[in-house]
Amino acid sequence: MFNKLYDNCFKTELNTKIIEVREDKGLYWHACKDTIFYLGNDNMDSDIGMMDNHMVLGLKKQDGYVWHLLDSKLEGSVFMSVNLHERFRKCQAHTAQHLISAILSNVYNVKQLSFNIEEEYGEVEYDFKDFNEKMASELQVLCNGLIRDDLRVSILYPNVVEATQYLPMKQVMDNDLRVVRIGALDYTVCHSMHVPSLRYLQMILIRGFKKTENGYKIKYLVGDQLLDSVERRYKVLDEIGHVLSSDHLYLNTAVNRLINQNCELNNEINAWKEKYYMNMAQEFAEKNDQLIIEEINDVDNRFLLKMADVLCTKYHKSCILLGKQYDTVHVIVEGDVQSDFNVVSVFNRIVEKYHLTGTVGSTVAECGGLYRSDMLNEIKKMMK
Repeated sequence: MFNKLYDNCFKTELNTKIIEVREDKGLYWHACKDTIFYLGNDNMDSDIGMMDNHMVLGLKKQDGYVWHLLDSKLEGSVFMSVNLHERFRKCQAHTAQHLISAILSNVYNVKQLSFNIEEEYGEVEYDFKDFNEKMASELQVLCNGLIRDDLRVSILYPNVVEATQYLPMKQVMDNDLRVVRIGALDYTVCHSMHVPSLRYLQMILIRGFKKTENGYKIKYLVGDQLLDSVERRYKVLDEIGHVLSSDHLYLNTAVNRLINQNCELNNEINAWKEKYYMNMAQEFAEKNDQLIIEEINDVDNRFLLKMADVLCTKYHKSCILLGKQYDTVHVIVEGDVQSDFNVVSVFNRIVEKYHLTGTVGSTVAECGGLYRSDMLNEIKKMMK
C-alpha cells in the first residue's frame, strides 16, 4: 500500500497518533497511524525532521509501518515536521535524473545503468559507446528548454491495462504500479518523491562526464544544489582573488605569475646555496689533509656531490662527505684522479659497516641509509 502523502513534496507537516512504541538500547521506535517522513531507498535518501520537537534519529519499515526513532518515549497525538529544504533538494535531484534519462533514452536510445546522488552533485551512468562535450552541451540545452516549458510531473497509480500501454509487461507485473510521468516525455515506475513540475528544477548544469567500464557517467547539478555549489565556489574564488589581488577571470594569470616568481626565487636561493657550499668546500680544501672527511647538515644531495667534485677537480683532494638529513645520511666518496685513493675499497668498507646501499664507479661512489651518530669519527679512524 503506497503512502500518498509522498505524492506532494511540499506536504511537510502532519498531526497524527502514535500506535506503538518499542524500546531499543535507550532509544524508542514509534509507529504512527500516518507519516509524512519519507523512508529512503537506493535512489533517494530519507527525510530528516522533528516529532514533537524531538529529532527523528532514524527510520525503518517493519510490520507494515514506518517506525521513527526518538530519544524519548511519546504517547498520544504528535506533530511531525520535515525539513523542506533538504527534501526539496533531494526531489529536485531525483526528478532531474528522470528528465536526463528520458531525454537520452529518446534521443540516443541508451539504457540507464546506475544512479547516485551526492550532497554536491548527481551522477547517472548510461551504456553509451561514446559521449563527448558536444553531446553534453546539447543535453544541457534540451534539459533547460524543457524546464522553461514547465512540463507537469504527475504521480499516477494505473491499473495493469493502462500501464501496459507504456511499459513492458514484465516491468508491469514485477512492480507495484506507482508511476512518475513527465508530460509526454517520460513514463517510469518509481516509488520516490518528486517536484510537481519541471520549473521547480530551476536549472540543470551538466558538470562533466567520464568513461566507465560499461559506458559513461554523467555528472549534473540542479536547482538549490547548483546554487549552493556556485555560492561555495564563489566564496573560495573571492578568498583567492583577495590573496592574489586579482579578479576571478584573471586568477589563472595571477597564479602563473606567482609560479614564475616562485621559480625565480628558488633559482636565486639555489644560487646562494651553491655559493655557500662552494665556500665551504674551499674551507675544507685549505686544510693540509689530502683526504677530506666531513659531515654537513641539511645539505641537498646535488650540492653534496658538487662539493665533492670541486674538492677533487679544482683542489685535487680526495673526500668522504656525509650529508645528514634528519635520521638519514647520504655519503659521497670521490677520489682525485692523480692520487692512489681507492674509491671502490673505501666504499665497500663503509657500506659493509653501516649497511648502506648505493652505486660505485672508479672515481666516485654514492650510498645512503640510516644515520649513526658515530659515523664521522669511525670513518676517520677507518681511514688512518
